[in-house]
Amino acid sequence: MHFDSEPFRILARKRCLGVGIVELLVAVTIGMILIAGALNVFVNSRQNYTLNQRVARTIENADFALTEVARHLSLAGYWGRFADGRQVVNRTNRDGDALGTPIHTTNIAVTDCTVGWYSDVQRRVEGLDNTNSPYDTTCLPGANYQANTDVLVVRHVEPVPVTAGNLSATTVFVRSEVGQAELFVGTTPPGGFSTNAENYLLRSIAFYVSPFSLTVNDGIPALKRVQLQPGPDVNVSNPPSGNEIVVPGVENMQVQYGVNTAVDDPLNPDTPSFSANSYINADNVTDWSQVVSVRVWMVVRSETEERNYVNNDSFALPNGTYTPPPDGYRRILATRTIQLRNPEPSDDKQ
Repeated sequence: MHFDSEPFRILARKRCLGVGIVELLVAVTIGMILIAGALNVFVNSRQNYTLNQRVARTIENADFALTEVARHLSLAGYWGRFADGRQVVNRTNRDGDALGTPIHTTNIAVTDCTVGWYSDVQRRVEGLDNTNSPYDTTCLPGANYQANTDVLVVRHVEPVPVTAGNLSATTVFVRSEVGQAELFVGTTPPGGFSTNAENYLLRSIAFYVSPFSLTVNDGIPALKRVQLQPGPDVNVSNPPSGNEIVVPGVENMQVQYGVNTAVDDPLNPDTPSFSANSYINADNVTDWSQVVSVRVWMVVRSETEERNYVNNDSFALPNGTYTPPPDGYRRILATRTIQLRNPEPSDDKQ
């Protein structure tokens, strides 16, 4: 059979004509549908990733805030090698039987929350309930404070001793050993101690919520702290941010104190119980030495608003229901209960 004949040549030319316009349009349409589907999957995945990152960052901020507060609470009432804050020489004379000369009278703070606040080691923990008073005219002015949130105060020394060569002027320390402790300022430790005594940096801290982070009216609430600084000074003079930021995004903080009013050992009434029989607000605490644990609630929001999202969440807090504004910030409620490790003898038995 010969394929050079005219019919076979015509058939070959028809087979080489290629794809028609209809087939091309169908192929382009199918390709566009596939690309649109892939793009939709990518956009949704990107949105879910961004949302998950935002939520994860918010959870991370909440965990960091609670962990930082818990770290200081676990140290509350730690005075190095000495256990009883009431017997620390030169402490604030709260009850009339303080030993020595109150250090806040000989080393007056540039700014103190209240008179003798920074050296009040008898109070390892205390707080303010939904107010910044009486700190409003001193270390925590109203512009720096988020209304209707709690203030938590913690005092202790840092656990790592400070060598004599690292003592610094205008800084407050506690020198302690078994059986005695004394507050002092500067580079010369007090005498009357054995060679086993150590020097420790005093920490007096007030945690609170501020309506701004870096600059006034930036709209980013934050957990902050005022704390004892060299000087001595309490207020961190760092305008326009005010005091030190612990973590941004904390919008509300509420605190309750676990107290135990029972006495475990009737033959030794100064022996405290480590089990709380009730949790109460700061205004209802009559003896701060009875506080054996602290429960903290924080409402933490995302750092940026989310488009097409309107917040309608409310949160149950110990002072009632907290309802944030209907904005585009996602929020979580985080809480933690911290056991105090360092007991204090009762204030009522002094």
